[in-house]
Amino acid sequence: MSDHPIRPASNSEVEAVETIGGVLTDLIEVAELLPVPADQAERIARILDRLAEELGEAAAILRTQQ
Repeated sequence: MSDHPIRPASNSEVEAVETIGGVLTDLIEVAELLPVPADQAERIARILDRLAEELGEAAAILRTQQ
């Protein structure tokens, strides 16, 4: 057992966890498509760009918790 008290997660922390979980799920789906044909590269790159933005948003949420 830990000596540290357990505190409930804030709504923003839950949001960050859910965002990261969703990104991981999507990233696994993208990884299963690799390597992609040249005609699909732009579409997959846009998905990866969106996932990067979502991770950036999750990072910002966590930074505001400090």
